Amino acid sequence: MIAMLKAEWRKASSTKVMWGLVVAAILFACLNVSLLILLRPSAARDLPSGALLTNADYITNIVGSAGSSAFFALILGIIGMTAEYRHLTITATFLASPRRSPALVAKTVLYLLIGAVMGAITFAVSFALAIILLASKEHAPIDGSQALQILGGVVLGYAIYAVLGVALGALVRVQVAAVIGALAFTLIAEPLLGLFFDWAGRWLPGGALRAVLQATSASGRGSTADLLPVWGGALVLIAYAVLFGVLASATTLRRDVT
Repeated sequence: MIAMLKAEWRKASSTKVMWGLVVAAILFACLNVSLLILLRPSAARDLPSGALLTNADYITNIVGSAGSSAFFALILGIIGMTAEYRHLTITATFLASPRRSPALVAKTVLYLLIGAVMGAITFAVSFALAIILLASKEHAPIDGSQALQILGGVVLGYAIYAVLGVALGALVRVQVAAVIGALAFTLIAEPLLGLFFDWAGRWLPGGALRAVLQATSASGRGSTADLLPVWGGALVLIAYAVLFGVLASATTLRRDVT
């Protein structure tokens, strides 16, 4: 297993895709932090300047901005799996491991770790930026214990999103279709479902991630009371990872790779 993990790491780190997605996740989170602090959302135009920053829930949203970049971990997992089929290296991978399950487990474990580290780095950079930008403004205090909880949620969310990406890539195998489908669901379909069906939104991956972060929408709408408890959100995310992993294993282990 150690040898397989090393092999998977060489595959992931030898291309610019992983590093590019890490940088993109950091930049996107920092953009969200900057917008939340420097600009007021349209829903709060009637509030006095700076009023939102005195709201503890809004500060929680700012601290949890790193969670907005979790879909980059999803894309990373998808590309990590589908690239094997796109470049036909999956044949060599399965020849080196005739029993396919250890190879899939190794890839899943590696991307879980990469996702966790990616989340930690993104949180650290965006949190540092938030402190810098808030320093010159009157704002509600940042709760240190809550920030640590959010860090744990970001790390867990990124790790599981990366695993979901690997599982989705194993199911779909066509890289473009998998990436477009994942982005369409994450950025369009899921927000729409949450908008029209409040009860469903909390059970979707994005709603579960917000529950772990205990953050409302980016605009400050809604309330943490509408979310699952932290442990509930974590269990829902883990359940999605297990479900997709089982489906991917059941299909990939039986398919012809050519």
